[in-house]
Order: sequence, then structure tokens, then C-alpha cells
Amino acid sequence: MFFSVIVPIYKVEKYLKRCVDTILSQTFSDFELILVDDGSPDGCPGICDAYAEKDSRIRVIHKENGGLVSARQAGIRLAQGEFVFNVDSDDAVTENALQSAYDIISRTGADMVSFAYRVYRGGALSEPVYDMPEEGLYTGDALKEKIYPHLISDRNMEHMFYFLWGKAIRRTLLLPHQLHVDTAISLGEDLSCAVPCYLAAESVYMSREEAYLYTIRDDSISTTFRPEQITQVADVISCLKASDAPKPRDFDKQLARYSCFMCFAILAQLAEGKHFESLKDVENKIKASVHQEEIPKAEFDRITVKSKIAISLMQKGRLKSAAYFLYLCKKIKCMWKRG
Repeated sequence: MFFSVIVPIYKVEKYLKRCVDTILSQTFSDFELILVDDGSPDGCPGICDAYAEKDSRIRVIHKENGGLVSARQAGIRLAQGEFVFNVDSDDAVTENALQSAYDIISRTGADMVSFAYRVYRGGALSEPVYDMPEEGLYTGDALKEKIYPHLISDRNMEHMFYFLWGKAIRRTLLLPHQLHVDTAISLGEDLSCAVPCYLAAESVYMSREEAYLYTIRDDSISTTFRPEQITQVADVISCLKASDAPKPRDFDKQLARYSCFMCFAILAQLAEGKHFESLKDVENKIKASVHQEEIPKAEFDRITVKSKIAISLMQKGRLKSAAYFLYLCKKIKCMWKRG
């Protein structure tokens, strides 16, 4: 069997059939589909079982709710394919996704294939979204020069695609790194696994084919401000530091930039939503975590003036001032738009 397609499932009854149907409609047929019901309280478990009764390629896991990481770990433990293709249960894939991955792997022997994607929101599809490197196979020095400097965050706040979805990864490469991720991580869980895979891979193919359709949901947890995100990002940093994957020379600098950028983004989300009642909690969480050490070390080049000012305030420990500055920037932008 060539592919194991793993779909973690939780409270996505509205989207699940579309997701599964696009997988079953693949032009490439040598795959198994592993549906991991992560204790979903809606109709998803029944949907999974109904599909399994109709198609022998489908295997269903029903487990207690443990989060996305634990669901993916349950799936890969059962997987038998030579390569794993992760799909989120509210997303979809193009009908040639697996065929394209197979063709590239057969031609190049790549350990990983990363595809471009389109964003699906409100019934409309975006233009293709491409990863940073040019299309092609990266090995040896090319990996070190073109891929590694952008894995987590370069000096311009730019980075490679963090997510696991839309990638075909050799199962023997993915397995140890997926099982290493702490199941408690629910923000940055993809990064915690994808980065070690990139670093341990001998060859990576970057494709500009848009094989994946990413759905943006208004009720997604990623769009909701939560103070505990600060601690979760700190856990990701600890997870990456503990990884046994070989690390590039600037790895610690990238982690510092990631810490600073994510705390900046969370503060911006706080300011935009006017969650100032949570500001003290966020401040305490930053000061009590690895961020307190990492943020002052972060160095950036080509970033906006707004970002420079906010980050400068953060690096001086003036988190409250940074949050209100970001709020003021948002207010001015809204006033400017209104004319």
C-alpha cells in the first residue's frame, strides 16, 4: 500500500462528507483512509461507520477525545502505507492529489512532498497560495541553504508552511516525530512535527500544484483569542528544543523570532478583540515562560514600522503599552477607511 490518508475528526459533521468524498474520488487508488473519531459528540461517528461499511479501504478508530495530536498519533500507529497524507476533516483535496504525490515520489525518491493550496471561505476559492521555495527537489546543501533558514521564522517574519496537511511524508520519517509531540499542544502542533521532519528528511520536493483546499471557518479555534495560547506556544518551543532531529546553526535564533512573533500576534488578537481584561493574565504567562528569555533575543529586518514599534515595546517588557499601541493602530486604520 502506498498511501495512508489520515483524517482526525471532531465536531465537523457539516464538513465531513465533503472531505471524505474528495478522498474517495482520487484518481490514484492505492491508499487506505483512516478516519479517527476523536470522541466527536455529533453525528461524525455514525458518518464514519457508514462510509466504512461501503468501502473496504476505510478504517475507523473511535477514541476518547484527546485533541488533534492524539488523534493523529492514533492514526499513524495504525497506518500501513509507505507514505502518509494528512487531511483535516473540514478541508478537501483535489482529485489528482495522491496521483501527483505518487508521480513526484516515483520520479525523485523524495521523503517529503509539499503542495500549494487554495483557501475555501464562504463558498469562494482563493488564488493558489505557494510556499516560499521554488518548485523542485531539495537535497544536501540546497536543503540547508533554501529550506532550513525559513523553517520557523526568518529575519523578515516569513516562514515555510507549518502545517502537516497537504504534504506526503514517508511514514518511517513521520512516525517518530509525530509520536514525540506532546498531546497537550493545541496551538503549533503541526509546527512541532513538520519542522523535525524537514530537518530529518534527506530530500524534499516543493510542488506548486494546488492539491489541497483549506477551509476557513468562523468558529475555528484558531480564530478565537485565548490567553493560554501563550503557554501553548512556549510548549511548542520546548518540544522543538527537545527534538532529536539535527538542527541548523541558526535554530535558536529562529525559535526566538517565533516566540516573539507569536506573542506579538496574540497581543494583536487581544487588541483587535478588545480583550483588555485578559492583558494581565497574558503578561503573567509571558513572564513565567520561556518567552521572557526568548523575546529580547529576537532580531528582525524587513518588517513594518508598526511591528517594529510593538516588538520594541515587548522587548523592553512594556507589554501593556504594546497592546494598547496595537489597538490604537487598529482604530486609526478603521477611521482612515471610513474617510
